[in-house]
Amino acid sequence: MGDIGEGFSKDKSSAPTPEDAPELPSSFSTSRQQRSFVREKEVPKRTATPLSSQERMHFSKLQGSFGARMLSKMGWEAGTGLGSERTGIVTPIESKLRPKNMGIAYKGFGEKTDQSKAEARRRGEKVSDDEDEKKPPRGKGKGKDVKREREDAWKKPKKSKLKVEHKTYEEILAEAGTEPAPSGVGIIIDATGATMREVSSLADVSGWIPSMDPTRIPEVRHNIRMISDACKTDLDGLAREAKVLEDRKKWIDREDPKVRRKVEDEAELIRRLQAVHLVVDEINLKAREVAQSDYEPTLDIFDEHIDKLLNYFGKEYERYRLDEIVVAAITPIFRRMMSAWRPSEDPSAYTGKLRRWKTALKMNDAPPETGLQVDVYGGHTVTKTPMTPYESLLWNIWLPRVRSFINNEWTPDEPQQAVKLFEAWSDVLPTFIQDNVLDQLILPKISATVSAWNPKRDKFSLHAVVFPWLPHVGLRMEEFVDAGRRKVKSLLRSWMTSEGVPKDLRPWREVFKSADWESMLLKYVIPKLGATLRDDFRVNPRNQDMAPLQQILEWANIIRPSIFGQLLETEFFPKWLDVLHIWLIQPSVNFEEVAQWYAFWKGSIPEDVRRIPAVEAGFTKGLQLINEALELGPDAPRKLPKPNHNRPPSPSEGDRKPKPQRTLPSRMQEITFKSIVEDFVASHNLLLLPAGKVHEKSRMPLFRITKTVEGKGGLLVYLLDDAVWASEGDEYRAITLEDMVLRATKAR
Repeated sequence: MGDIGEGFSKDKSSAPTPEDAPELPSSFSTSRQQRSFVREKEVPKRTATPLSSQERMHFSKLQGSFGARMLSKMGWEAGTGLGSERTGIVTPIESKLRPKNMGIAYKGFGEKTDQSKAEARRRGEKVSDDEDEKKPPRGKGKGKDVKREREDAWKKPKKSKLKVEHKTYEEILAEAGTEPAPSGVGIIIDATGATMREVSSLADVSGWIPSMDPTRIPEVRHNIRMISDACKTDLDGLAREAKVLEDRKKWIDREDPKVRRKVEDEAELIRRLQAVHLVVDEINLKAREVAQSDYEPTLDIFDEHIDKLLNYFGKEYERYRLDEIVVAAITPIFRRMMSAWRPSEDPSAYTGKLRRWKTALKMNDAPPETGLQVDVYGGHTVTKTPMTPYESLLWNIWLPRVRSFINNEWTPDEPQQAVKLFEAWSDVLPTFIQDNVLDQLILPKISATVSAWNPKRDKFSLHAVVFPWLPHVGLRMEEFVDAGRRKVKSLLRSWMTSEGVPKDLRPWREVFKSADWESMLLKYVIPKLGATLRDDFRVNPRNQDMAPLQQILEWANIIRPSIFGQLLETEFFPKWLDVLHIWLIQPSVNFEEVAQWYAFWKGSIPEDVRRIPAVEAGFTKGLQLINEALELGPDAPRKLPKPNHNRPPSPSEGDRKPKPQRTLPSRMQEITFKSIVEDFVASHNLLLLPAGKVHEKSRMPLFRITKTVEGKGGLLVYLLDDAVWASEGDEYRAITLEDMVLRATKAR
């Protein structure tokens, strides 16, 4: 303290220099007004400055110029600065060009011009010799030295003087984000006198005047600097630590509510899980009680517990897959129920309970994909998408019971039992189990029944076997009904007109495509109906047999009206008009009887058939013939023309020239012998296939009668003169149809 006091007492009159002014404590200015230790000096006016040779050459060039004369009139002299006090520049501003592609101060390049340096010297400023640009020495290696300097530029970083910025304690704390402590330097002891005393501020120290003399008390100054540096380091560290602590405090303040909420959620989850555990224990207890009892098994005892799980613990039910616990609890009871179940008596049993539990019993929306995987124990099929516990329950317990019922008890000719079973369980079965029941159990059995169906032997109808399953087959429709279509075609091949309309035909009309339906009727029905009208039907007013015509009229609602009208127009009305003409040309004809006969025939034809244009035209011809006979009177036997069987023009055709009546196709006019052979062959499950060859002598095409569509084996025949010709040795002889089928069946 003595040294410090001595330092303060020496040279009290010396004023501090401006360089030391920043080192004074800030408290020195708190008690009294700050003194000014620097006197203001008057700036003398600049006088004429000696000019260099280059400047004298410059001013000699300007003498006599307009600018120099104007400046001299305003008091300017060469060698003096501009302005009223001659403090401006002496020579004009000079520019200095920086080398190409060089940055500012690159490689020590001086930016100052010679003019700016000279002006600085005139103002009394010190200009360092290092600022003068050193020109490289001229010589051989000038280019190499410059190149070497450029290559080594990255190795020689330019030294720059660090600028020290002083910060107060309050500024450091402010940057750290904390409030500074109350200002004050603490206790101050005045040791300048004989005795030490405590003062409130440095201004109260007697006889003390701050000094900036750097030569005084160097040891104390050195120690103070070391202490200051150490304090600054500690203060920076504390400030950084305070900032970290402040950030952590803010983070803790943000995270604390989250943690508290998480703790509350965990506590709530624990409470809910404990409640779920109690319900699960009750379910297991009920399951054990029912499994050990001898009473009739029932699932009603689980209703309350399952409803509680779904209504109060829905999230936990999904998250922890509680459906496994439910299925495990009901599995023993469900197995006992299935063993006592009779699907034929109660096909919808237990579906109400499963439908109520449908939310609790999980099912996959998409069917599981199966793939083959081989392990060390052998090959077996595994599923890529595992079944849910409920699906596994149905697959392993319900499906075997249904499979046994369908395979052993159910017959397709009584489809309602299986249909009711499938419809009752469809909404509680996953898709892949429904497909398995259809594809593996029901449809194969129906296909076998359809293939073996015989209308003459079997009492049940074909559509009764197939049609109840149409709403359930989905995309299998074409494949499913295709066998039925073939059976209907086979039925019509062997059908005769006297048998009437087959009872299985009308329902199948909606299953066939319109073109296929008409084509089938044109091929197998129309020719036979035409043959019946042509060969079996006679118009006899005395003893009329209506049975053949009634057999034809039964097809009126099945065959397209235009085709049915052409059939009557071709086969019925020519016979009917010819008989009417013969009656009208009789000498003693009774027109009243003719009118009654005409009304009888018109009433015998159903009204919807009479509205067919071809049928209306036929009756119109008969009425015109009667009217013409009435007009001719006694001359009718000689002058009444025979009926014209061409179609007359309809009233809507006006005056257009009537066209000749359109004839029926050949397949509608008569039944060919080939079609008879085809029907006979088909009725014996054989095929008549073209062989692609001709008989050498008769040049008739050969056909092969065989069992397979490959056209191998069988019997080669050709058709000629309504007979079947088959080979016997080297020659072909006519054989009967029965012999043909017998030989084709035995042939390989």
